[in-house]
Amino acid sequence: MYDYTSEMAAPTGNRALYTRSYFYPFVSVFSPFSYSVLAEISQRAWFHYYTRLGAEIAFAPKTLVRNVDGRPYLDLKWICEQDVAFVGLQPPVLRLNGAPVAICSWEKPGLVAAFRLGRNQKKLADLLNNLSAEMPAITARVQKWYAKVMAMRWTQAEILQIMEEIERYGTESLMAYFAARHNLERAHNALVNLLPSGDTAHRLHLINSALSDLDGLTELSLTGEILALARLAARDSKLTAWLGQTHTANRSEGILSGPFADSLARLFDNFGHWATGVGEMAHPCWIEDPELILSAILACAKSQATEPKRVPSTAARQQLLDSVNGSARKQAEQLLESLRTLTILQSQALHAFAYVLAGTRTWALAAGAEAAADGRLLSPQDAFLYELEEIKQMMTGEWNITSTGEIRQRAEERRSSYAQWQSRRAPVAFFDDAPVWMARPGLPSVGGQITGPLRPQKHLRPVLCQDAVVGARRVDSSWTPTLPVAGGFVAATGSPLDPIIAAARAWHVPAVVGLGAAYDELVDGAQTVVDGTAGRVEQ
Repeated sequence: MYDYTSEMAAPTGNRALYTRSYFYPFVSVFSPFSYSVLAEISQRAWFHYYTRLGAEIAFAPKTLVRNVDGRPYLDLKWICEQDVAFVGLQPPVLRLNGAPVAICSWEKPGLVAAFRLGRNQKKLADLLNNLSAEMPAITARVQKWYAKVMAMRWTQAEILQIMEEIERYGTESLMAYFAARHNLERAHNALVNLLPSGDTAHRLHLINSALSDLDGLTELSLTGEILALARLAARDSKLTAWLGQTHTANRSEGILSGPFADSLARLFDNFGHWATGVGEMAHPCWIEDPELILSAILACAKSQATEPKRVPSTAARQQLLDSVNGSARKQAEQLLESLRTLTILQSQALHAFAYVLAGTRTWALAAGAEAAADGRLLSPQDAFLYELEEIKQMMTGEWNITSTGEIRQRAEERRSSYAQWQSRRAPVAFFDDAPVWMARPGLPSVGGQITGPLRPQKHLRPVLCQDAVVGARRVDSSWTPTLPVAGGFVAATGSPLDPIIAAARAWHVPAVVGLGAAYDELVDGAQTVVDGTAGRVEQ
C-alpha cells in the first residue's frame, strides 16, 4: 500500500509527489466541470485546514491538485512540508523500487522547537476531535443551502447569486473530509510500520480486522433503511410488483400512502442527494434517478436479506496489539483508535459534501439551460464539459453569443477526450512527471474468502447480483446499496481506508482493491475466488 514501483523515477532526490489516494472515495474519472469544482474547493479546503490549526500560510498553491486524464492528484509533498513546518510531523514512510523514499525533509526537533511543535500537535488533536463534534452542524448548514438551491426558480439573478456561493459552502465539509483522510492515511502508515516486518498482507489484515465493527458510518445507515423497506416489500406482493416495474414512469401511481411510502420518502430525504460515482455532477442524483435504490430494495426483498451479524473486533484488536513490540503498544493503541474515529469522520464528511455536489449540479443545469436558450450550448447537460470558471464567464457575458463557434468546438473536443479517458490506466502517483504504480497488485481490504461468478460493472449503475463477485474500476460509497446482496468486491483501484470498504467489513463482504492491470485480465462470468485476507483474486 505504501510500496511503489516505477521505471522512470528513482528513490533519491527532492521531487514533488502527486498521489491519487486521497481521491479514492470519489469517482475514477471526472468530467471537466466536476474536476474544476473539486480542484477549486480542495485548494480552499486545505487553506482552511491549516488556518484552523493556526498556521500562517498566505494561500494553498494553484498546483495543489493536478489533472491527468480527468483524474485528480494531490500534491502530498506540499502538504507534508506544512505538517513538518507547523506541527513537526514526520512524513509517511514510503518505498520506491524497494528503497525508502523521503516525501520531504524532516529532522527531529530540538528542545525549544519540540515544545512549540508539541502545542501545535495538541491543536491538531483538538481540531480532529472538534470536527467530529461539529459534523451535525456542518451537515445542517450545507443541507439548508441545498434546500435553498432546490427551491430556486433560476432567474438570471439567482444563477449569479448561487454561482458565488458554491466554493464558500463547499469548503467546510471538504476540509473535514481532507482532515479525516490525511490523518487517517498518516495513522495507518504509522501503524503498518509498527507491526513486525514481513508479510504486508498479514499486517494489513490485522488492521482491517480491528476495524470491522465501526458504528456511525453513513453507509450503514443507508443499508439499514434499504433493509427496512425490503422487509415491508417482502410482505406485500403489490409492492414487489411495483418495485419490479421497468420504467420509473410506470411507478408514478399506485404507492401514494402508507408505511412503505413514508419510509421511502425518508430514505430519499436522507440520501436522495447522493449520486452514482461520488463527485461526478454530470450523473443524476438518486432523487432524480431512483432506479438503483428501488432495485436494491427489490433484490433484498427477494433474497430475504437481513442485517449482518455484528462481530466485535475486541479479539482482533488484541491480536494486533499483541504483535507489536511492548514499548510501542501504547502508540499502536492510540493509532488504532484514531483510525476508528477518522474513518467515521471521513464517511460523515463525504455525506455532507454530497449536498454541495447535488446543489452545484442543479445550478450547473440551470446555467446550462441559460446558455442553451441562446444557442451557445446544444443542451443544458453540456455544461459539464466546461470548467466552473468557463460557466461563470458564460453567465456574466464574458463568453457570449459572439463566441458560439468556439464554445461548441470546446465541448466537442472535451466530449471526445472524456470518452477516451475512461479506458486509460492511470498510475497511483507521480514523482514529478514519472508515473508510479503499486509494487503489489491486490490490497487485502475485507477478510474472508468467497467464490462466485464475476460480474463486472459495464454501465454507470453498480451491479446488483446475488452472491456474485462484483467488479469495478473503483467502488465508492454509491455502491452501498449492493452490500446486502454482493458476494465479494474486486476493484482496479482503491484503498482499504475507503468508506465503502469500512462498510463492507460490517457486512462481511470479502474485498480486494488495488488490483491494477490484473483487474483487466479477469474474465466476465468466470468463477472467481476472492481472498480478502491475503489480497488474492484468482480465476
